[in-house]
Order: sequence, then C-alpha cells, then structure tokens
Amino acid sequence: MKKCLMLLILMVCVCFAGCRKNGEEKKTSDHHKASEETAQKVTEEAAADKEKKIMIAIDPGHQKEQMTDQEPIGPGASETKPKVASGTQGVVTKEPEYQVTLQVSQKLKQVLKTKGYDVYMIRETNDVELSNRERAQMANGSGASVFLRLHCNGDDNSSVNGALTMCPTESNPYCSEIAGDSLKLSEVIVSSLCQSTGAKNRGVIRTDQMSGINWCEIPVTIVEIGFMSNPEEDQKLVSESYQEKLAKGIAEGVDQYFKQQKEDDE
Repeated sequence: MKKCLMLLILMVCVCFAGCRKNGEEKKTSDHHKASEETAQKVTEEAAADKEKKIMIAIDPGHQKEQMTDQEPIGPGASETKPKVASGTQGVVTKEPEYQVTLQVSQKLKQVLKTKGYDVYMIRETNDVELSNRERAQMANGSGASVFLRLHCNGDDNSSVNGALTMCPTESNPYCSEIAGDSLKLSEVIVSSLCQSTGAKNRGVIRTDQMSGINWCEIPVTIVEIGFMSNPEEDQKLVSESYQEKLAKGIAEGVDQYFKQQKEDDE
C-alpha cells in the first residue's frame, strides 16, 4: 500500500512538472508571437509613413542648348511655340539662366528633403534635350503633388527687379481644373520667397500662353526668382547665400500650401 502511494505521488509530480513546462513553453511562444506582431506592425507603419511622403517635382528652367523646333502650346492646340528657348543671362555676371536655375533647384531639393518631402528633378545637368511639353509630362507621371518650374527674368529696363510667379487662368483651355490650386501655390511661394530674400514682391501673373504650364495635370507654378537684367539682382542670383535664401523661401511656401490644403480638407 505504501509503495502504491509513493508511485501515485511520483506520477502527480511528473504530471505537474509537465504542465508547468508546457505552460512556460506556451508563455514563451506567446511572447515571441507578440514580439513578431509588434515588429511587423512597426514595419507596416514605417512603410505607410513612407507612402504618405509628398512628392515635389522641380524643373530648373532651360538647358545648355535651346530647341527651336516647334511644339503645340497645349494638348490639341494648333498654336505652337519653340520647344525650349535659350533663356537669359546676367547683365554683369554673364552667368546663363540655365546654370543659375539648376543651382537654386539643387539647393531647393536638399531643403525639401530635409523637411521630409520626396523630390523629383526634371534635370540635374545642363546637357539635356527636354522640351517644355516633355518636362510637364515628366512631372505628371512622377507621382508629384505639385510642380515647381524655376526661372530667371529679364527686362529692357535694367531698374526692374523682384520676384514673381505664374499660373494658369480659370478659363485655360488646356488645364483649367488645376488653375485654383496653382494660384494658391503661386501666391504662397512668391510671398514666402520675398519674405526670405527681401526681394520686391511682383505678385502672380495668370497666363495661358506657357506650354510648360498648359501641359500640366498637377498644380504648377513658374517661379521667376529675379531679374538678371538688373545689375544688383544679377549679382545676388549667383551668390551662394542668396540662393540658399531663395531655396528656403520657396520650400517654406510649399509647406504653407500643403498646410492650407489640409485645413481646406478638414
């Protein structure tokens, strides 16, 4: 009888130990599973955040070689314009417009990326052959939310100075659907740019004569960053520090635009 009792106690101990082991194994398994699920959730959230990044398309105006062949001014248009004009150059510095717009665009790219945007550059070298139509179509297909086209200005009157932006009108026959947002984008960018640089604010020009605008399917603005025909402004435009102010001002205008868009959606 005593022997049987000892055997029974031994069996109970073995059974208890087994249950405890299984419980610990289940607990460990559940812990690993929870850790894996947490890691997966973090990965998915990071991927989602990446997908939420806003893309900005930047077009440094002009290029080393102009393209004098004609192209339609807009989809289905009979009116044509040269594919890419030669651009202007500094009255004092003799620096070509295409070089200045690329320098400022590259600085703008870095500022925007620091702010968390993705950036799509239409060109990153002067040796390209891209028409205004092609540039707009590249921006359309890039996934960008807005299109910034950087240019320098010129005038027969060398005293004229300052910055301005350009966008389509509400009655534009090619892209009227983006006119409203393009105006908002143009307004905040020229204001922010001038605040950053101290340049004269020449406002927004609304036009339907720019093929680089008319082929767009996303909000667009042409940013005329200054007059290379003005001796003082010409020298500023080639200055590293002034270019950094231009980039900062344009980028802050982009921030303001998307902040407004968010508020309007709410």
